[in-house]
Amino acid sequence: MKTSVKILILLLFSISACSETVDSEYVSLDAARKANAIRTGLIPEWLPETSRLIKVAFDIGTNEKLVAFQYKSAEGWNPLKICKQIDPFDAPKAQLSRSWWPEDVPANQASTPRHTFYTCENGKSFLAAHPKVGQAFYWKTR
Repeated sequence: MKTSVKILILLLFSISACSETVDSEYVSLDAARKANAIRTGLIPEWLPETSRLIKVAFDIGTNEKLVAFQYKSAEGWNPLKICKQIDPFDAPKAQLSRSWWPEDVPANQASTPRHTFYTCENGKSFLAAHPKVGQAFYWKTR
């Protein structure tokens, strides 16, 4: 009995030592606002007003996050107002991964970049935008 309790305690400690990742989805930017996702910093406040189908993965332990969203390309959203354009191969790879995150973000040598890449928030985060299709991917590294 004592051995079983010790094993259970060790198992609980090892589970709690792991980072916890929270996944969220919002049908629109308005829905994200109502859920306080912007106020709490889960998603950036500068997303285009027409942002929709917003998916988020957030690692509580490392503060790393992935955010994917779509927007109306006709809106004329310009990431250069908030971010600085960089070479596609200068953006680092995020440690987090999700099935909805494209393999070519960040750019890699195996494919031709489809997105325009940016660094945001003084180099603490990155953005890959495809204005013609109205799709963007934002990630914050450790």
